[in-house]
Amino acid sequence: MKQHTILIVDDSANIRRLLAHNLGRKFTVLTAADATAALDVLDGSATLPDLLVIDIAMPGLDGFSLTALIKENPRFRAIPLVMLTAKDSSEDREKGLKLGAADYITKPFNLEEFAERIELLLR
Repeated sequence: MKQHTILIVDDSANIRRLLAHNLGRKFTVLTAADATAALDVLDGSATLPDLLVIDIAMPGLDGFSLTALIKENPRFRAIPLVMLTAKDSSEDREKGLKLGAADYITKPFNLEEFAERIELLLR
């Protein structure tokens, strides 16, 4: 069975390391420190990731803008994405879901629950 690939986009090196370490037990994990690097990974991939995890508050292009670009691109739009963010207002959550996020998880988060939600989305 093919191992799923997840792209984690977060400007926090600690979050990227934590998720890569924990999710790396079950999945192939790619990381990007910002939206530009994430787009480079997507554009340069012959095989696209199966799921994206995107932070919202990043320098430069934020996660909302990155999500909009991904969902506008016919090559990328079918990739499910999860927003993982400290932005916990109902307006932010609604905006993320309207842009096409499959899930919206706020920091701090429970790592086991996060992994379960990722597995559910990949089924």
